[in-house]
Amino acid sequence: MIIGYTIGSATTQEALMLAEKKVRIGTYVVLEYDDMKVLGVITSVNRGSPMLDESVNDVEIVSRLQQLDSNIPHFLKASIKLLCKLDNESFDQPDYPPAAGTKVRLAEEEELKKIFSEGGDIRLGTLVGTNVEVKIKVNPLSRHLAILAATGSGKSNTVAVLTQRLAEIGGTSLIFDYHGEYYNSDIQNINLIEPKINPLKLMPTEFATLLEIPKNAFKQYRLLRRSLKSLNQEFIEQLKSGGDKGDINSLFFDELEKKINEESAKEKSDRKDSKDELLNKIEEFRDKYSNVIDVMAPDVIDKLKVGSVNVVNLSFLDEEAMDAIISHYLRSILEARKEWKNSNHTKGLSYPIVTVIEEAHVFLSKNDNTLTKYWASRIAREGRKFGVSLVIVSQRPKGLDENILSQMTNKIILKIVEPNDKNYILESSDDLSEDLVNQLPSLNVGEAIVIGKIVKLPAIIKIDKFPGKLGGSDPDLIDEWNKALKMSKEKENLARQVLDMGVPDDFASHI
Repeated sequence: MIIGYTIGSATTQEALMLAEKKVRIGTYVVLEYDDMKVLGVITSVNRGSPMLDESVNDVEIVSRLQQLDSNIPHFLKASIKLLCKLDNESFDQPDYPPAAGTKVRLAEEEELKKIFSEGGDIRLGTLVGTNVEVKIKVNPLSRHLAILAATGSGKSNTVAVLTQRLAEIGGTSLIFDYHGEYYNSDIQNINLIEPKINPLKLMPTEFATLLEIPKNAFKQYRLLRRSLKSLNQEFIEQLKSGGDKGDINSLFFDELEKKINEESAKEKSDRKDSKDELLNKIEEFRDKYSNVIDVMAPDVIDKLKVGSVNVVNLSFLDEEAMDAIISHYLRSILEARKEWKNSNHTKGLSYPIVTVIEEAHVFLSKNDNTLTKYWASRIAREGRKFGVSLVIVSQRPKGLDENILSQMTNKIILKIVEPNDKNYILESSDDLSEDLVNQLPSLNVGEAIVIGKIVKLPAIIKIDKFPGKLGGSDPDLIDEWNKALKMSKEKENLARQVLDMGVPDDFASHI
């Protein structure tokens, strides 16, 4: 179907079309010229009138024209981004720009399926305005993925669809669930993991970071390292011996404090200040992380299930505890995958995994250094070699560390309006052009621009709707207020009935 003709000058990357039919941003079109068949996408649409251009400054003129003829002549112009030639499998850029007057038609579904459906592994959605399914390739997820959008644009739905469909083909993912929306969802093949850290499995450097020991506090770190080395084996033997140990977590820290005192006493030099400072930090640590520390907790590697959507519910923790959990789990996973590769597949984690960090701007801030930021950076750099993929999900792209964001080769970007966010994404993305970024505010809820190695070409798609329940949907305020009012009235009526029975006022008031 012919929808218009090119006008003016064009390049091998863009052309301007005078449209004879209504078109929307994201529509895929084909131009045939110079023995080439070129695929393009509409990136902007402008409507105007030669009779009422910007030079008109008298409203009476408009009124009189409307009285003479309500159908004032107008034109529709659309910018086309030229994507590739459809004549070969390599999808190269066109060699020449189209001449003025070149016909522009809608792309046929078979032409689009060849690019966006064939060769993919899992379905993510459909091309906007069509029934053409978009299948993404899974292997390029090893080069990581960013899912970015304004609040309410469909990030959680995208994560749910992606991870469930990975599980359907045997893939394994781990979601760090900031708000508890996946933990309380209808995702199939879900494996719920309680967030716990076993201090026996912490490296001395990791323990020192959680204790907030300064990097230049060499005496404190040395004392901690020696105490942990001395304690761990003895404590594990104690656990194996059985018997009633009471509060096992308290017992561990009591024993650790004893070891610190013993190790400090062995030193000839005066180390009292270092020892006391270290003991204070351990007391603070016990208070801060009491709800996530568990000496009996298995390693996260033992909790994971292959072919499942593994979900760690962090919603009841403060952000410091969340940071400790995420960083510890990321470190354990990366090292277990390294061990699997370096041991010739005899020890460690035997399958690749996709890790998903929700509210990533909190833990991967460009301004703050967190434990998670360190290990996420390591995975962003090294994970591809060991089969550990990183997916970062954020509604505040400009708050993300630029080094980590730039290493997310693949991006799914939903509706974004804030100019600073758009510019920040553009600056950190090699495959994202300004004309695509300019489309972000016009996307509807659930629509996204997908770029990177997971697709052959940038795609503007409607993400499939997750069929089940997600716990993070917005509350129905009116419905909840009405329910509260109803309960309040029922309680008042019950209290009146109790008073009518002669029960004292102070008792009735507690009904």
